[in-house]
Amino acid sequence: MSWDPRGTNRSTPVNCFTSDAARDQFWAGTSIPFTKDASKAYQRKVTELARRCGQVSGDLLDHISTADTTRDLDALRGMVGDDLLTYVGLSYGTEIGQTYINLFPKRIRAMVLDGIVDPVLYTKNAETRVASQGAAFDAVFSTFLDLCESAGAGHCALAGHGETVAQRVARVIDTAKRSSIPAPHSDPPGALDYADFILGAYNPLRTRAEWAGFAADLNAAAEGDASKLEDAARPLRSPAGFAGATTSSAISCLDGSARKPSQSWPSVIPKFTESSTFYGPLLGWWLWAPCASNWPGQSNDRYAGPWGAVTKTPILLMNNRHDPATGYANAVAAEKRLGNAVLLTQDGYGHLTMNDPGQCVDQVRTRYLVSLVPPAKGTVCKADEPPFP
Repeated sequence: MSWDPRGTNRSTPVNCFTSDAARDQFWAGTSIPFTKDASKAYQRKVTELARRCGQVSGDLLDHISTADTTRDLDALRGMVGDDLLTYVGLSYGTEIGQTYINLFPKRIRAMVLDGIVDPVLYTKNAETRVASQGAAFDAVFSTFLDLCESAGAGHCALAGHGETVAQRVARVIDTAKRSSIPAPHSDPPGALDYADFILGAYNPLRTRAEWAGFAADLNAAAEGDASKLEDAARPLRSPAGFAGATTSSAISCLDGSARKPSQSWPSVIPKFTESSTFYGPLLGWWLWAPCASNWPGQSNDRYAGPWGAVTKTPILLMNNRHDPATGYANAVAAEKRLGNAVLLTQDGYGHLTMNDPGQCVDQVRTRYLVSLVPPAKGTVCKADEPPFP
């Protein structure tokens, strides 16, 4: 079974508007800003967003921290009649899992955490959280380019054009920054600017199976048609896309508030960009800016450590070595920090081992969940297919 954490989906979702029409009107024409004027306008908009969220969602915003959701999880465990919890947590679910370990260490039968969030950095403050979340993206993007180059023209569309793959992609990025690239086959037709390039790259790099298609889309943009990249960007800068980001920020703002106000964006956003050229500004505006804009929610019972509780059964940690969203360093740190944990490394690509599947990982996970037998320390699995087969 699963459940919707507080503030999401059917579990009394965070809502900042009285109607979908009002939401759509508020976000119409908005994208991630990369100019001074656009950044000023976005900062004003996100301040108004925080005010509206407080008006519409009210006291709900005080009670959707990860600790609140973790206590719900323990209540659900009791409601189904289980003395001990068996839990599989993915991505943000690993923050819930690590919180549960440290609040209820004696109530765990088995726990698998895949795509590890670093709870120390996540809960410290909004600035540290955003910087840590973007830290691995650029390195994985470089790995994507290198693997494409090595695969060659027969396997990766970006290769074999009289220039390196890195040069070809750099030219796409530079064109998007200076002006835009036509997207004639989008519906409606449009153009890809740099903000849309960042958004268009957000999801494909997270799933290894999409790498070859992403390379083909980048190559089409290099040849003057960025329609596929523009299509990938539009859902994320839609009103529904911004609403999803707002829900994430509403939860994380309680887990670790911002130290600086959103008016400090001229110094803060560049620091995020230093941590990740792509993810930094995107996550900064999506997740830091609301927390920094007089966010109306406050929590008196958030959990911020310690994080080293000892469990009877070892916790099984899993992470791709090349994960752009939850970097491998997070998993290494979690294995050292937790009192009883084993890290299974998948020598794979993308966010979560399930997005780069392999029989080795599946067998280890199944054996652990069924028989409570963890892998040996230092176990490394390989995915079944390379990124460019």
